[in-house]
Amino acid sequence: MINSTISERVEPPALSVIIPCYNEESVISDTVRNLSVALRKAGISHEIICVNNASSDRTEEVLSELAGEIPDVLYITTPPIPGYGVAVRWGLDFFSGSAVVIVMADGSEDPDDVVAFFRKIEDGYDCAFGNRFETGVSVVGYPLFKRLLNRLGNALIASITKADYGDFTNGFKCYRRHVVDSMRPLCSDQFNLTVEMSINAVLSGARFAVVSNSWKDRDAGVSKFGVLKQSKLYLMTIAYCWLRARLRGKSWKDFQEQLASEKKLRGLGTKCGPAEDL
Repeated sequence: MINSTISERVEPPALSVIIPCYNEESVISDTVRNLSVALRKAGISHEIICVNNASSDRTEEVLSELAGEIPDVLYITTPPIPGYGVAVRWGLDFFSGSAVVIVMADGSEDPDDVVAFFRKIEDGYDCAFGNRFETGVSVVGYPLFKRLLNRLGNALIASITKADYGDFTNGFKCYRRHVVDSMRPLCSDQFNLTVEMSINAVLSGARFAVVSNSWKDRDAGVSKFGVLKQSKLYLMTIAYCWLRARLRGKSWKDFQEQLASEKKLRGLGTKCGPAEDL
């Protein structure tokens, strides 16, 4: 289901914000309003796509009210298949911006950091990756055991990708449209999608900027993140992404670039263009 505002758009926005929502009636309104204010203040043309995913509370009702009140807010509803990855993948099939950023519904990310991410895209980067663990960054309410597993997992991913980056498991990232297209098909249903997307982006050769981002635990509602279950999924996803990159071979990037150039020449798929399209 898609609310009617999507079909009424004339010109695509510069930035799409995707917010997966599962039983978030108590927090989603503040999250959306704060994002809308920050993006408007920054002068960034945008859409905020809230993806209602198998919610059993008033989430969809709240989203409908927000979409009716704020012109840049849209909402869509997934099939009844629960999962963070399901919601994000559904949103990625409907966003219309030149770039897309994924934000949690609980307000754990600062809207000003969303603006900072997009400024890096404007500077010519393909992606902007948040990092919650750099010196001086404010991280509030992050459990010690979860943090230990996080640091170990990210060290493993960094060694495999040979990337100078330490927060692959952070879902708070911004991607140009052509980078998202290069990742497809995405297959993760749960939080492991954050790893699938970031590893595939790095292995594709995308240029990314690292932006320190603050993080705080949710003020209301219940976290959907199960540490042990997700850790197993993360390990399988890391292996899958490594194998996928090896099967694609070194010619994959050249193939994708040539295909994008050919489509642009023929007037097809122009949203997949390079940095100067923004």
